[in-house]
Amino acid sequence: MRRIAIDTGGTFTDCVLYDGHEKVLAVAKVPSQPKSPDRAIANGINRLLEIAKLKPTDIDQVAHGTTIATNAVIQGRYARAGMITTQGCRDTLEIGSQIRTQPYNLRAEQKKPLIPRDLRIEVPGRLAAMGEEIEAIDEAAVRQAVKALKDKGAEAVAVAGLFSFANPAQEERVAEIVREVAPEMYVMSSAAVSPEVREYPRFATVAVNVGLAPHLDPYLSRLRGFLDAEGFTCPLLIMQSNGGVATDSRCKGDRAHHLVLSGPAGCVMGGLHLTKVAGFDNLVTVDVGGTSADIGMIVGAEARTRMEMLLSNGVPLHLRHLEIETIGAGGGSIAWVDEGGALQVGPQSAGADPGPACFGLTGTEPTLTDAHVVLGRLNQDRILGGELKVHLDLARKAVGALGEKLGLSVEEAALGIVRVADANMAGAIRSVAARNGDDLREFALVAAGGAGALNAVDLARDLGMKAVVVPMRPGLFSAIGVLDARIRHDLVQSVLMFADKPDMALIGRAHETLAEKARAMLAADGAPAKGVEISHQLDLRYLGQEYAVTVTVTPGEAMAEVLKRFHELHDRTYGHSAPGEATEIVAVRAVGYGQLGAVHWPDRTVFGDGRPQTTRQVWFAEAGGYVTAPVYQRAALSPSQTIRGPAIIEQLDTTTVMPPACTARLDSKDNIIITLEALA
Repeated sequence: MRRIAIDTGGTFTDCVLYDGHEKVLAVAKVPSQPKSPDRAIANGINRLLEIAKLKPTDIDQVAHGTTIATNAVIQGRYARAGMITTQGCRDTLEIGSQIRTQPYNLRAEQKKPLIPRDLRIEVPGRLAAMGEEIEAIDEAAVRQAVKALKDKGAEAVAVAGLFSFANPAQEERVAEIVREVAPEMYVMSSAAVSPEVREYPRFATVAVNVGLAPHLDPYLSRLRGFLDAEGFTCPLLIMQSNGGVATDSRCKGDRAHHLVLSGPAGCVMGGLHLTKVAGFDNLVTVDVGGTSADIGMIVGAEARTRMEMLLSNGVPLHLRHLEIETIGAGGGSIAWVDEGGALQVGPQSAGADPGPACFGLTGTEPTLTDAHVVLGRLNQDRILGGELKVHLDLARKAVGALGEKLGLSVEEAALGIVRVADANMAGAIRSVAARNGDDLREFALVAAGGAGALNAVDLARDLGMKAVVVPMRPGLFSAIGVLDARIRHDLVQSVLMFADKPDMALIGRAHETLAEKARAMLAADGAPAKGVEISHQLDLRYLGQEYAVTVTVTPGEAMAEVLKRFHELHDRTYGHSAPGEATEIVAVRAVGYGQLGAVHWPDRTVFGDGRPQTTRQVWFAEAGGYVTAPVYQRAALSPSQTIRGPAIIEQLDTTTVMPPACTARLDSKDNIIITLEALA
């Protein structure tokens, strides 16, 4: 198979083409176009075809990790949406869970709900807790509500009814009426988006969905339209927050919110591939791009996932997703001095436009990239294989101006910028690890993204980690992860029963129904039946709890065995368990996996002589100033050699900085493995 994968970042759009016939990988990086990301993708695809000398009809699959939803959530750029809900539930979005994120701040500002109160309208109609209809929907009131929302400029409508997870009929009828009265408006029901118990997360999730879909759906349609116009006949797959891909048609409508972590997910999936070839089962992936740093966890050769995603505005999004922490610490992150005189880095970013000062575009503010240029860690002439000229004088001017405010030399200011960025990333990694009781001494750090390998060794040393892995193409690592991802569908059926008196027949039917649906979806996506895998799960919780723990099960398995694993998992997750307490089953889940064709990465067969190409002056804190460091080209490295820091390793898509007291080697899969030594 010939497959293309595209990962859109804030500064660059990364493009890879894997030719399974020739066992070769073609790569390209093109500038991102934040206002028209599909244009950058078109440029990248055309460049790949030119490099590989292929036609659109030669390509069997195009996969894409997008940051459209991610950026919309971070920036709060949602479509103007309204909500039609059950009487008495108008303020559910505003009341929330009543959990105070700042319990000791008496003046904490309450965050605004996604849908303002004047756009939330109640209508008569009600269900009982188990789904029986108590009061029929007042269709005249629904029509009146739709007209009112339309008059107030709503582009989309969320339908959120009480207990609709048990019976979606009323919500479905309301959605039908919305389409009749206002066919131009996007509409989605909470039972279609998140058919699960817990009212507030379900309401919030459908609100996020209708806020994102009017932006995402046209984008995916434009991208599909470009491929069709260029003569591509292959499927377009989109990376989801759960780490799997799905066809573009399945990522629209009621699944638009599944793309919130579409871009960051690629790096974690690339890390999952490394567990098979690099010899590490526990990895922390750090993808440092131009705007942000995305942190993921792989434990026991499995990507860690969660069900509850807390968005930047405090709103919960209820869906299966990779556990990823994103902070504003990228190569374009701007350094500044706060009101107290302390140096800060990010979250503001220079991005692709105006860019870091050293790029010579219109950017003048000092960034993390400028700091690395000043310290000699980045090539002070050209990067990206010579495609991008670097202006050392502009970098020194920008960093020097910041240094004057702090009373520091230009080098001291640059080192301060790097250290603050390291501290920000280290804090985020510690937070993720502490959440699950992970011992970071048992983990290796994966340095991904165009800027990941610049900070990786210092970061790993600060965290007490045992090694750093710099993969074959770190600046294109997320795109490679997208390329290697399987098709994935997560399905759920809500139930409610005591675990000591389970309705095994009902659970069995639910497992069977969900598995059949998953297989049908995968078959429609073109996944061969031979490669399909189905994983079955149950959600359990102690009586009185709000949150559940997901336990992997075998259909028909004795509930006593399931409960035993639940107690163990609850103890590992929360630090306690209560085997003697009543336990509830609240959901039956199935995960369907399909593979359109595995990527078989060839071993590297051509090596260089391992000699450094040149030397340059590089500033290291351990040396107290500049040292003469050898500069190696990665393509010239030999698997038999050992490189000791201080040293610099350059390649097209990144630069690896090796401070003193570390050692690097090249493994058979072209990964650089850096081990850390104790500093004297």
